[in-house]
Amino acid sequence: MNSNNKKITGAAIIVMSSLVVSRITGYIRTILINNLLTASQSDSLLAAFRTTDLMYNLLIGGAISAALIPVLSGYLARGEEEDGWKAVGTFINVIFLSMLAVCTLGVIFAPWVVSMTASGLEGEVRETTIYLTRILFPSVGFMMLAGMTNGVLNSYQRFAAAAYGPSLYNLGTALSILILSRFGVRFVAFGVLASAVMYFIIQISFALPNFKYYKPGLLLGHSGFRKLFGLAIPSLAASAVVQINILISLNFISLFRHEGSITAYYNANDIWQLPYGIFAMGLGTALLPTLSEKLALRQVDEFKNILNGAFKTILYLIIPSAMAFAVIPKPVISVVYKWSSNIDQERIITAGSILLLFTAAMLAQSMLAILNRAFYANNDTKTPLYAGTAAIILNFIFCTLFQRAGFGPAGMSLAYSIQSIVNMTVMMYILSKRMHGMHWKVLLRYSVKLLEAAAVMGLVIFALNRLIPVDFTQTYSMHSKIIEISVLAVEIVVGAAVYFGCTMLLKVEEAVAFKNRYLGRLAGFLKK
Repeated sequence: MNSNNKKITGAAIIVMSSLVVSRITGYIRTILINNLLTASQSDSLLAAFRTTDLMYNLLIGGAISAALIPVLSGYLARGEEEDGWKAVGTFINVIFLSMLAVCTLGVIFAPWVVSMTASGLEGEVRETTIYLTRILFPSVGFMMLAGMTNGVLNSYQRFAAAAYGPSLYNLGTALSILILSRFGVRFVAFGVLASAVMYFIIQISFALPNFKYYKPGLLLGHSGFRKLFGLAIPSLAASAVVQINILISLNFISLFRHEGSITAYYNANDIWQLPYGIFAMGLGTALLPTLSEKLALRQVDEFKNILNGAFKTILYLIIPSAMAFAVIPKPVISVVYKWSSNIDQERIITAGSILLLFTAAMLAQSMLAILNRAFYANNDTKTPLYAGTAAIILNFIFCTLFQRAGFGPAGMSLAYSIQSIVNMTVMMYILSKRMHGMHWKVLLRYSVKLLEAAAVMGLVIFALNRLIPVDFTQTYSMHSKIIEISVLAVEIVVGAAVYFGCTMLLKVEEAVAFKNRYLGRLAGFLKK
């Protein structure tokens, strides 16, 4: 178990650190969109981005990997690498040919795509969105190829090579916005397409040594390919649930016909996905090869122990993050996105209210990131698909109800949170049945301790926010920005210290382990 923990911890640190870099570069991209483009231009570009970002989050986030990693890892664990590549190579070739067709159809039917994803857009904004979608759609094919390449790298447990590529893509898009925005938003889109091409080229250069058994043939009758393809389609669809639900919400928001609403929703969505992407997706990516290996070797008890440890780690990190976003949503939005006078008070307030109601989704989706991988490791991609499909229907129903009730854009994030909680509950129940018990009562008692600590942290942050009189919705100036950043940094640092102290008093395992592992080393270093 100790060697397993070290291996998972090392992989998780690599993946999480790379996701921090990726998210930072992604935020730079969004900040530039907010501050260098007009509200209508940013709405058009972000609406067009949803299609490519859907694929980005599917593939980099793990849909392809969820199918490919368990199968290829199983072959590698059994010493059958060459035979495994007959299945994997065929799978890559089939997906490549399919994506050529998808990209071609996407360019041709871009008006239909925009009608599906942002039906409320009209006039010049709609026409610009269609044009940008046509430019960006070919990048989907390169993102798909990069996603499969990363799946191969992760199967060989080369996490660093797979993990840092998305940062290069985000950096390329940020530079495109910074340099090309003065020439118009259409030039920005061409820069984004070029960034996707470069991203794939860089990833495949890292992975070439692992492609030694790859062949450009189609062995459609190979049993491994049939198994892999049977896993991939439901896996792709199941992983699409998060993004499809976001698309549904964005489509409803476009019906409000208020300039900047799409951008505000996009900003709030990006904020909650920061801890979700770093902690939940990072740990999930690191876990999947090991979980797959344990089940391939029929080591079920070790599989369950590793999984339960992952749930505890995720809860320890996500619960305080959700509490902070619930207590100070507007300060977070203002500090991250307000870098010019283009960001007005109304957009900060709107994005803040959306973020507030996203906090429950952040917790539920983080748990689902691990739950889904437990099923993928067991070569079961259908259960997450069925549960996710039900969640999409539920999300659509609640979005319709809240939109008609006049809840505004924040109602869409509330709908998303509700369906996420339902989806998580269903998946936990099914997993417990499949594994003959997962000790959920122990996890519940553990969660109560964390909620108590997070509640104290939330009260402290709320008090600090009231005691320090800063208007985070004021018009941008460099002086006010420095003050906002300083105040928010103080609140976060104090809040984190309070949370850690409370969890230590409550003798939470993760807090004690952190103290013994890292603070002990730091004390020894300072003593020397």
